Amino acid sequence: MVKHIIIWTLQDKCFGPNLSTIKENMKTRLEELNSQIPGVKSIVVYTDCFSSSNGDIALEAIFDNEDAVKSFKQNELRLAVTKDVVVPFVDNTTHVEFEL
Repeated sequence: MVKHIIIWTLQDKCFGPNLSTIKENMKTRLEELNSQIPGVKSIVVYTDCFSSSNGDIALEAIFDNEDAVKSFKQNELRLAVTKDVVVPFVDNTTHVEFEL
């Protein structure tokens, strides 16, 4: 199995009255991908990161294998969700993948 972790830093414009809505939409839409994409064991999105963190939102996903990760990254459902709820709000992205 492979673990894939993404950390997003939101754009400054997000830190206003819509912050909780932006975070909740990201969490909901990304977690809806569970059981919709082959090879994905689980996707969990964390939106309550501590202020001491290097990012604002984290995604933790577990996959069957490295090929499943590669397939996920190119999957049309994932690309559509990312285009809708990640790209418009994220300033910086970092990720790491490793075998469990």
